[in-house]
Amino acid sequence: MVRTGSHADFGVILNQDLPEQEIPELLRHSTFLSAKENTAFIRLFESKEILIDFLNAVLRLDEKDSITDVEHMNRDLAVIYPSDDIVGVDVRARTKNGEYIDVEMQRFGHTHFKDRVVLYGAVMAAEAHREELLSLKKRRRELSLKERYRMPKIYSIWICENASDGNKDYRDSWGIYRKSDLGNKDALPVSHVLNYIFIKLPKLKGAKDVPEREREWMDFIDNCGSRDEIPSTAQGAIRDAYERLRIRRTPKEILERQAFSMMTQYDIDCCIDDAINEGLKKGIEQGIEQGIEQGLEKGHADGIQVMRSLGVSEDKIEEAKKMLEMLADK
Repeated sequence: MVRTGSHADFGVILNQDLPEQEIPELLRHSTFLSAKENTAFIRLFESKEILIDFLNAVLRLDEKDSITDVEHMNRDLAVIYPSDDIVGVDVRARTKNGEYIDVEMQRFGHTHFKDRVVLYGAVMAAEAHREELLSLKKRRRELSLKERYRMPKIYSIWICENASDGNKDYRDSWGIYRKSDLGNKDALPVSHVLNYIFIKLPKLKGAKDVPEREREWMDFIDNCGSRDEIPSTAQGAIRDAYERLRIRRTPKEILERQAFSMMTQYDIDCCIDDAINEGLKKGIEQGIEQGIEQGLEKGHADGIQVMRSLGVSEDKIEEAKKMLEMLADK
């Protein structure tokens, strides 16, 4: 995410309904904010309880290893960007166990999307390592070599709507593996420091073996903005999430930000870039296909001309044509 402007308190919930005239026209006919929009996504996870429940579901942690507490962190990243814009993540937190987590909602694809994913994770790892060292330095005068290079675990979670570079199926993950282990389904990563998780929302419906709580959360993120009421099946933190995104209980400033962010110039640029890349890909595929087809046609014509020059009868040439057409169909 690239963002500008002053920080807003995304977590405020009104204790009474906002007057309709103060709700932006774009949002007046909806009951809940869409969690796929940047402002609502950030607002949603300002709640520690909601974030903890979500992370335990998406990281597929059992009760023994579950996250029990998180600390929200500054969302700005120390990324050099060729403008004055601030580069930041949507949700950034540190767990009680010292793990660092970034959660991103990515609506559109763009050029070098995978590079951006790797960059965010790498910068987060470097900043997390620095924070850990500073923490140790406060407790010890000297750092042992063992502690100096210890890295905390990083989880970079990308929930994608139209962006497709991350994964082919509903869910995929990246890690650091040895090349010699490629093809081994039981291969383990050589490092557990950097962990990337990609979730493709449009593929949720047909996905198998998705834990129920994870499925509920992804269904919420994908569909809450189009629902008129809270589903009867929504329980616990997910029910709280609906209430948190209820439009009439959201401050006017947040609603205005949401209405603006529903199509920013950044989103437009991503859409254009995604369309260009898709068009180039289809054009190349079509060009190759047409090239092969034209090559075959020319080859067939040249072959028939050679047969005629050698005095082959027209009956034999017709048989050859039928044979070539059968091969072309295959």
